[in-house]
Amino acid sequence: MDERRDWTRSINNDDDGAVYIPGGHRPPPMADSGETRKISVGDFKATPKQAVQPAPAVTGQKTKKAPTKQQAKKTNYAIILVTTVFVGVIAAVFVFAMVFNSMREGDSDSGGAGGVAGTTLPSNNEANESDVALVVAPGSIEIAGLIQAIGNNRFDIYIFELSEVRSFFVEGATELRDRVGNLRPFTLFAVGEVVELSHAPNSNTIETARLSPQVQHLWEILGVRVEENQLVVGNQRYELTSNPIVRYNNELVNIAELDPIDVLTIGIFQGRYVTAIDITHGHGTVIIPYNEDIVNPTASVDGTTINVALEEGESTNLLVPSGTQRIVIRGDNIEPIIFNFDIVRGTSSTAVFAGITYRTGTLIVQSDTPDAIMHAGDRWIPLNEEVELYFGTHLITIQAFGYHSFEQEITISAEPLEITANLEAITFTRIVTITTNPALAYVYIGGIRQGQTPLNVELAPGRHQLSIELMGFLPINQPIDITADGNAIFSFPLFTDPAWVTFD
Repeated sequence: MDERRDWTRSINNDDDGAVYIPGGHRPPPMADSGETRKISVGDFKATPKQAVQPAPAVTGQKTKKAPTKQQAKKTNYAIILVTTVFVGVIAAVFVFAMVFNSMREGDSDSGGAGGVAGTTLPSNNEANESDVALVVAPGSIEIAGLIQAIGNNRFDIYIFELSEVRSFFVEGATELRDRVGNLRPFTLFAVGEVVELSHAPNSNTIETARLSPQVQHLWEILGVRVEENQLVVGNQRYELTSNPIVRYNNELVNIAELDPIDVLTIGIFQGRYVTAIDITHGHGTVIIPYNEDIVNPTASVDGTTINVALEEGESTNLLVPSGTQRIVIRGDNIEPIIFNFDIVRGTSSTAVFAGITYRTGTLIVQSDTPDAIMHAGDRWIPLNEEVELYFGTHLITIQAFGYHSFEQEITISAEPLEITANLEAITFTRIVTITTNPALAYVYIGGIRQGQTPLNVELAPGRHQLSIELMGFLPINQPIDITADGNAIFSFPLFTDPAWVTFD
């Protein structure tokens, strides 16, 4: 059965001949008369939608024909097209506003510096705020590395896992993001930053790149040492890149210039790799000339642990932290010498010694030798009196006429030094010549054999016991007197001993 015919029959017709739409609604009143328009049953021919169309007026006026199916379809297509265009325009305006706002935020984050090296990395708290991961295309290679140089849309990146530097390029389709996942311009990236990026195999074009949130900092620390390819911080060791980024006032410096006295801020990636080192306070050099008058000289820097022994015979280059520093030179024999320097990193200054105050101690030399005097400290000094000498080692000499000299090395310090020096008198001698006839007789003086005649012997003035012996002759035993006014000569004839028997 035709559904339309069945539906047509179901419409109620009131007694007044007017047709009412199912549901109790009447057709709308005419615009010109305000009356309710009557519709005959025969006017409903097809669908419910068509059934509500009013019948032509019977006033004799011309009426418009009802639209055909084709005309209605065209009208619907036009409405859909207009709606689609309108929605598209609204979406385009919204996307443009979002991109423009993102670019403004990127310029604000970069500080207008155009990616100047030395952009401060965020704290760990900021980095941890984002868990947004980069969307990496299937089959792409993911790496992490340190930006060592930036060119025209190019990064030179030290790849941590490969320990080598490679160049990567940024193109129009490259997606660049900050640590929290927001889109950012190329200028946000700077030398010393760590990036996590992806690229297609056998390609050096970056697909996605993000400033790594996995960088932590060690703020303003001392005592850092460089040992081969590692940075030693206390008991911790971190790996250095082949060309680590070391900066002072945003200028790159050589890592070999670091010293444990420098104050550093260090970036660490994944707790393993050193990414960048910023020198907060560097050091300069103070040249300290050698001074031979200072005993055991040392130099120290107030407020630090720097305390070194100065090299003997040559100048010492003392490394000193930058800033206003007070350097103290000490020695066993001097009062402390104080120098004030304004140390600038990479520069040197020279300490000039002037007005050195030497320390003195007390020496007392006691002696019972009359008229004795002492030579010490380049001067002659009377004995039995207190003498002030400079701290250190001295050689003293004590002399008196008719006595042997006395010499001794002493050390003067804060404690008074007292010594005793009694001199030994000098004994005068004379040359005594003793001859016999015949010769070759043995000579004894004081019972000690001196040799055979003729004999020269040195004897002190005074009386000595002389003995002369020769086989077959009578011995001679007698004292001799040696005077102090000249040399002496003694000659003795020897007589044959009658008791000596000669055998032919």
